[in-house]
Amino acid sequence: MLVHTVFFKFNESSTEVDIQSCADDARNLLAKIETVKALYVGSPADTVVRPVSVRDFDLSLTVLFDNIPDQNVYQDHPLHDEFIANSKDKWGSVSVYDVD
Repeated sequence: MLVHTVFFKFNESSTEVDIQSCADDARNLLAKIETVKALYVGSPADTVVRPVSVRDFDLSLTVLFDNIPDQNVYQDHPLHDEFIANSKDKWGSVSVYDVD
């Protein structure tokens, strides 16, 4: 299994509507890619802040795949490209963590 997690920090000029639109696009576009086994979109939880807590992001995306070749299909898929094109101008930074 491969777990692909992305943390998005939006530009200061981005609005809550921009963030929600990106989240909706993730659910509506990325979930349709045939190699995606599961997809979760979320925002920082309102849990107790601890010294190790990281909340410097606005939106996260976690996608599960069976293997790296399936993740490669996702990376090259037109729906993935559409997702990026729809929101990339609103992102200040993006961090990706891939774990197998």
